[in-house]
Amino acid sequence: MNAYAELLGETARDSIGAEGEQALCEISSGAARMRTMLEGLSAYSHALNESAAAPAMPSSLQSAFKIVTANLDDQIRACGAEVTAEALPRVSLSLERAMQLLTALIGNSLRFRSEAPPVVRVSAVSLDDGMCAVTVRDNGIGIAPKDCAAVFKPFMRVDGRKYGGVGLGLAVCRKIVEAHGGTIRMEPGVEGGAVCTFTLPEA
Repeated sequence: MNAYAELLGETARDSIGAEGEQALCEISSGAARMRTMLEGLSAYSHALNESAAAPAMPSSLQSAFKIVTANLDDQIRACGAEVTAEALPRVSLSLERAMQLLTALIGNSLRFRSEAPPVVRVSAVSLDDGMCAVTVRDNGIGIAPKDCAAVFKPFMRVDGRKYGGVGLGLAVCRKIVEAHGGTIRMEPGVEGGAVCTFTLPEA
């Protein structure tokens, strides 16, 4: 759909006029939204099929963080963000799923930013039960206490028209974490922003 809209725009640019240009722009925008929706549904479908019965190869969350921040480098630079991590552990989770988690959470921190340049901190602590708690903390617009549980529901968006997305990122995160015996929660930061904490088994 998008390709044919672009082709029409190139071949008929002189004859379609301003209204035609606007219509083509709307078609391209709609196609982009559908692509985002399909990608989100695909990720959610994979997360639903995730099973803790077949243990994943352990991976380094620190390595996942480095790859994710490299992939998000353009976005990080564009908004002047500072994204750091502190000695993240190895966990019983595949590298692909670890990257999925961090991409969604760091991406949200960059998207839901305040007027100040984003500051995103990722840290982890070991727990007594063989699990570790990983925290992603930011200085963004924050979250209302009433929305902290709801944001993990599929298609839940906070002011989606302004911030985009289809509301599946956190739902995917929850499915991945729960499939590996962990939990995930969101809460307002004490000094503003939002704090997301999830637990996973340490490798």
